[in-house]
Amino acid sequence: MSQVTIYLEEETLALAKAAAARAKMSLSKWFAQFAEAEKAKPLRSWDEVYSEMERLGDPRNDTSLDLLLDQKTRYADLAPQRDLEPF
Repeated sequence: MSQVTIYLEEETLALAKAAAARAKMSLSKWFAQFAEAEKAKPLRSWDEVYSEMERLGDPRNDTSLDLLLDQKTRYADLAPQRDLEPF
């Protein structure tokens, strides 16, 4: 049987330990069953995988920086809008 080292944040580890305790099994057995469940999921075709990668990598689909880049809305929620006179 293979061995695996998993690095988790403390909160995530606590959640995994609690889930294993609820299932009345060891943590390693719980992770093994989790891995088996993932293995049982149907695999997508390579075309679907590459299509999803292209969709995620397309900058036109990423709007996460729009708030920062749009000068009209960048500070809209922080303070009332007013025109400031130059010094």
